[in-house]
Amino acid sequence: MDALELLEDSASSSYQGFTFALNHRLANEIEFTGSYTLARTLDDASDFDEQPQNPYSLREDWSASRNSQTQRFVFSGLFELPFGQVETLTGQAAATSVRPNARRLEGLLAHIELAPIVTLESGRPMNALTGLDSNRSGAYPFSARPLGFKCNSLATPGITNVDLRLLKYFLFGKHARLDLVAEFFNLFNHTNIVQINSLYGNELQPLPGFRQPTQALNARQIQFSVDFEY
Repeated sequence: MDALELLEDSASSSYQGFTFALNHRLANEIEFTGSYTLARTLDDASDFDEQPQNPYSLREDWSASRNSQTQRFVFSGLFELPFGQVETLTGQAAATSVRPNARRLEGLLAHIELAPIVTLESGRPMNALTGLDSNRSGAYPFSARPLGFKCNSLATPGITNVDLRLLKYFLFGKHARLDLVAEFFNLFNHTNIVQINSLYGNELQPLPGFRQPTQALNARQIQFSVDFEY
């Protein structure tokens, strides 16, 4: 007997959220934006590969969506270090009002821009599965959950990431400049887990790798570039 497949638009979802954002326009060589979101998403099917445990009772799968993210904070900005004021002085005034060591330090730290991006996120729900068609529903991919586990009751760890762009520029005349750029992705080399092993097995005790990390975002990466603008 051939298997029968039925696709229907009977899934439901609900989203509730609050977002707060703060922006600072460019002034005094500083600009930044920050946002915080508090939210939750509920559904009984998050994607086409998610089958109901019981096709005759979709309500049993009504829970946190796999796309749900309780909290998310993002901050980005552009800051130029407050050095280089010596250049505003001219002639004898610069020579008499600033010591040589101070001038060298000013020259070293002048025209440096920092552009950080800070991202903090809570984890996302995941569904614990036996890895078998334990309910004999014929659903594929398998949807049977171990006893005691509700739909999407697992969660990945939160994510903490800091990217940084460091730039020092040199002026050439009135219109040209040379930029030396260093970009850091995952600056602090934090291990950000995005997937865990959700296979519990079909026994009373879980499989050895249950809830262990299986996928993470990239480790720290650094790239350099030289730009000339005119």
